[in-house]
Amino acid sequence: MARNPDKAKRLTIYDVARLANVSPGTVSRVLNNKDRVKPETRKHVLELARKLGLRPQVRARRNEIAIVTESAFRDRITGYAGAMSSHLAFALARRNMTILQPPDSIENLEDTFIDGIFAVTFLPPLLEMLARLEKRVPVVYIDLFENVGKRYVVRSDHEQSGYLAARHFLTRGRKKPAFLSRNNAPSRERRAGFVRALREAGLPIREELLLLEPEGAPVRPSIDRLVTLGADALFVPGASMQAVEALHYLQCGLKLRIPQDISVIGGENEGVSESLIPPLTSIVEPAHEMAEAAADLMEKLISGKPAAQRVITLPVRLLNRVSA
Repeated sequence: MARNPDKAKRLTIYDVARLANVSPGTVSRVLNNKDRVKPETRKHVLELARKLGLRPQVRARRNEIAIVTESAFRDRITGYAGAMSSHLAFALARRNMTILQPPDSIENLEDTFIDGIFAVTFLPPLLEMLARLEKRVPVVYIDLFENVGKRYVVRSDHEQSGYLAARHFLTRGRKKPAFLSRNNAPSRERRAGFVRALREAGLPIREELLLLEPEGAPVRPSIDRLVTLGADALFVPGASMQAVEALHYLQCGLKLRIPQDISVIGGENEGVSESLIPPLTSIVEPAHEMAEAAADLMEKLISGKPAAQRVITLPVRLLNRVSA
């Protein structure tokens, strides 16, 4: 016989405590993700609460959203992942939601009572776990470009960022624009936009000037190679200081003048890019707008309202300074 949903909504922590043979305080600590609970007890209480369809009353508990980043990412604290997580945290706070940032997403997330998840970084093991969690809580992915399927995604238009960077170089007379980034899905989108602009301008597509390097690879050997090949412009996308490192090496290591010898466009690092010498021309991703759109989407999903669209793509803009 199907369980009456109205009855499930009236369940309390006392019902779960009685059935789980633990104290109401223990159930409260589990549902509010507090410590001082044995792992096996936590798992038992969570499984029972989910089986019963427990829905804590909003007066007793605010919606708690996990913001997921992985420890393998060097920019988890500073750079893109750290900045995006901060924007999401502020967007949730404005909506009176609480925030959970698990230290180890793969170990901690499945045994946590949460109402939704923002996935900011997602290597394959985490994606597999999130696919399981999607069956019981809303998951919103930030800057997901591959295997989107029926997932909910908020992202910036990375293809447009590559296109804008290449067009900027070309309108300033550069003949050999180069691209350098890590080999991941967002960067492949940027590279595609970069190539589109070159094709529109009738320039040959020189693969040796369009580099996607492995995660963690040093940038200096790649820059050496591009300069040796005659690159007169360089786009280093991303908001995790990659362009700052490139700018420093071009000037201090290779003794090149910027923009006279080589133009540089990077990803915007707020508070840093404008203070460099020379100030960095950059592509600005709409992090604040993405966080707000993601929080709005999460509110709808938690409340059971239909989402107008599953994938929200927001435009980027080029901020012209001195380096290009």
